[in-house]
Amino acid sequence: MNPLEISAAHNRWSTDPAVEKVCLYGGLLLCAMVLPPRTGAPLVLLATVVATLAYARVSARLFLLALLGPVLFIALGSVPIAVSLHGGPHLEPGGVDLAVDTVLRAIAASAATIGLAVTTLMADLLDLARRAGVPASLCHVADLTYRLVGIFVQSARACREAVGLRLGMRDARGAVAVIGAQSALIFVRATDRARAMSEAMSLRAEPGMTAVLTDDRRARPARLAGTAALLGVISVTATLTWRTWSGA
Repeated sequence: MNPLEISAAHNRWSTDPAVEKVCLYGGLLLCAMVLPPRTGAPLVLLATVVATLAYARVSARLFLLALLGPVLFIALGSVPIAVSLHGGPHLEPGGVDLAVDTVLRAIAASAATIGLAVTTLMADLLDLARRAGVPASLCHVADLTYRLVGIFVQSARACREAVGLRLGMRDARGAVAVIGAQSALIFVRATDRARAMSEAMSLRAEPGMTAVLTDDRRARPARLAGTAALLGVISVTATLTWRTWSGA
């Protein structure tokens, strides 16, 4: 199991119904997408951090490390929004404001998505999707894709450990050659293992008919009401603050 799966299986909310966590983090994700980013994104990020770290008791180090990659990608991706190279590097009119809004919105949405990932098992999400009426074939594809990503990660970790034991990363030139060969090896090995896994799952049942073993846990009305109240407070506060800010 990777660290995200371990966290999803052992956090304080691991035995709570998946629908409660989907409503919470899905609602926060929706708020990050539709609310004014300057006032809504900080509230969404704050609510996500408090819920994940204080209530679900997820490791702060794991959450921040998982969020670091998307934050760096978002920051680098926002540069072309603010800077234009036509006629020489210069700031686009309104580009900085648009870049800031994009970064705030994307970081808040990423935090909400990671919060769901570190608190909810994939088996619970697939079971919830099947009950919600998502086609079985789509759930099957999602399950295979998730397992394939896990295979890639495991293969990369094993290859990296083997290279380290052979002292293949002692200098920059050797590291480039090793990384290239390692990438090719990982792709071939992971593809072979993914094909074997797909064939094994097909022998067990028709595609889309495989089931996951989960407990039947019903959502608690009080928890759903609390989530709705939290999302409502965030929406109203962000909207009113933005109107006051823009009006000033």
